[in-house]
Amino acid sequence: MPTFVVRCRKAPVAGARFLESVGEGAHVEFIAGMMTNALFVSKGHRQDVKLRLVFEDSPDFSRTLTFDGAALGDLGGLTERALLKNCSLALNAASGIAKEAVVTAPNGIVVEALSFEKLIKRELLDSPCYLLHPKGAGMSAINPPSHATFIMTDQVPLAKNALRGLKRQGVELMSLGRTMLFASQCISVIHYNLDNAPEATMFD
Repeated sequence: MPTFVVRCRKAPVAGARFLESVGEGAHVEFIAGMMTNALFVSKGHRQDVKLRLVFEDSPDFSRTLTFDGAALGDLGGLTERALLKNCSLALNAASGIAKEAVVTAPNGIVVEALSFEKLIKRELLDSPCYLLHPKGAGMSAINPPSHATFIMTDQVPLAKNALRGLKRQGVELMSLGRTMLFASQCISVIHYNLDNAPEATMFD
């Protein structure tokens, strides 16, 4: 089960502000593409995939939204509006939750008041983790297992000290080529490589 983690530094954790940010500097509209490319295929969805989005524009705690293909509810369609509205509904369900508390919204999205750093520490307990970075080794050279966690950011790059911290914890750097891609595009490329690996099992 591959897991995708995207750090969304400017995404608001308040549901109404999140929707108001569409088309603005936070670029939350890109999140719809991440959801589509991570979870959905023609006439179905990938049941063995998790997408975790870490929203950090918050007066208290970050919110980590987890979309689990095995427990995905009805999102009301694949339009940008429908997908972003589901994020907003999940954020509203988790409004005011305590630090590290967990809430499951009616649409099946799990929201945790959990920081990016603590999320990565937890991911490292269960799977190898790879940060998408231009200076990393190629995916074909690394040959990551299908249960790996792939970490990326939105349009705001990681600070150097954050990068050093991830590397100290054991996160490896992985590159998808010389051209800088959108996070949603990176997800598609990773899926393609995992789907076509010799030991790959095709998802439903």
